[in-house]
Amino acid sequence: MPPEININDVYQTFAMTSNKQNQYRIRKMLETDIKTVVKIEQVTWLDESWSSQQVFDCLNHPHWQCWTLESTNNDNLILGYCFQYIYKHISHIANLCIDPNQRGHGLGETLLRYMIDYSCLFGASVIKLKVNTSNIPAYRLYDKYGFRIVQFLPQYYSKHADAYQMILRL
Repeated sequence: MPPEININDVYQTFAMTSNKQNQYRIRKMLETDIKTVVKIEQVTWLDESWSSQQVFDCLNHPHWQCWTLESTNNDNLILGYCFQYIYKHISHIANLCIDPNQRGHGLGETLLRYMIDYSCLFGASVIKLKVNTSNIPAYRLYDKYGFRIVQFLPQYYSKHADAYQMILRL
């Protein structure tokens, strides 16, 4: 069993915007967060969004880790979230999403780094994920961190939305 480490102590992040400082933190998702998470999910993914039941099921499954990224300056407003599970030394990133109004500030990168570090702490040797081929910002982020395309998945998300399966060897 890996040592007890409060990984959240490492992920207190700061960003400067105009003349004020914003602070963010990553924490375990709570059932009370589901409504907000699903709202961001629906705005982002439209017909392909996860339902409240799917989020609830992940949140209550023993192999899944579900986190939110929130602003500590603005009533703990949830700005993004991610879902991950580790099984047999393989970490799977199932969902990483930032509120559309909060993109472009490195928050997705913060969540990705968090999941990579979490995977390492818990003995994963590989991280797998799927990304929509049209989601160029996400693809570039994953590429920046060393993820490589291993498979093209035609019509994975829908009739008109293909995916890449990507992996990162740890």
